[in-house]
Amino acid sequence: MTVRVVGADELRARLCFEDLIEPIARAFEDTSAGRAHNGLVVMVPDGRPELGDVYVKTGTLHGHAVYIVKVSPWFAINVERGAPQGGFIAVCDSRTGHTLALLDDQHYLSDIRTAAAGALAARVLAPPEIETAAVLGGGVQAYWQPLALYRERRFTRLVVWTRVRDHAAALQARLAPHLPGVAIELASDLERTVRRADVVITATSAREPLVRGAWLRDGQHVTAVGADDPSKCELDVHALARARVVVDARDTAAANGCIHRAIAGGGYRLTDVAAELGEVLAGTRPGRRSPRDVTIAKLVGLGAQDLAAAEQALARL
Repeated sequence: MTVRVVGADELRARLCFEDLIEPIARAFEDTSAGRAHNGLVVMVPDGRPELGDVYVKTGTLHGHAVYIVKVSPWFAINVERGAPQGGFIAVCDSRTGHTLALLDDQHYLSDIRTAAAGALAARVLAPPEIETAAVLGGGVQAYWQPLALYRERRFTRLVVWTRVRDHAAALQARLAPHLPGVAIELASDLERTVRRADVVITATSAREPLVRGAWLRDGQHVTAVGADDPSKCELDVHALARARVVVDARDTAAANGCIHRAIAGGGYRLTDVAAELGEVLAGTRPGRRSPRDVTIAKLVGLGAQDLAAAEQALARL
């Protein structure tokens, strides 16, 4: 049996994050309804997470013809060199277990399915009208998430904050052609950046909280996508405590990122989470309930998302 191999360039040419929004929505709904299995193993080959890690995710959806195993590495040396991260998705037959295709996506499908998730979070949690958005970070998701937000909420100002100003300037230049009519500003004051925004996107590799609950105001929304393993954290426990928090999956959130840190510190409980995104999308739990709600979407990432992305990729190829 011949295994099809699809390269990253072909995937970039055929698929964008907008193509994944509705399939990802269904994957979230299926996950929350117990119709999916999402596995995760995190490896640190060098023993130091700051140098690199490898995520191995699995995804199944009941009734689907395929399942996936994803190997998703992130190494600091690739960031320093401006090189793509490696990685692939193996797509396998749900009936026989045979490998059908290897998607050598170099993290592209992971990137755009996360963007699709951000768009869905904005759809059900962000204020109906926003003027100013802020993005914390200068990496890949700091590029994708503002585009995803803009698709759902046409903001007029984007404030970019990073620890390294050159990274902010590079992100500004990359985003400008895709955000017509949006004034993109660079900021150095983190607190002021958070306070002035109607929607805050956190897309950093921070290992200690950046966003403080004391900085948040009524009506604000935060989409947090950076803290995706047990060692990372972008939001302090006070931010979580004062917000209506929606996660992609409760068990995944409890084991990783900001919620994991808050639970371990004793100031937060998993039962404090308001809903899963799939529950909100399905209408079984409310998202934003009033204009005064502070909402947080804490997204770690699920194998079911990768399965939905892989299915769409193969369908378009």
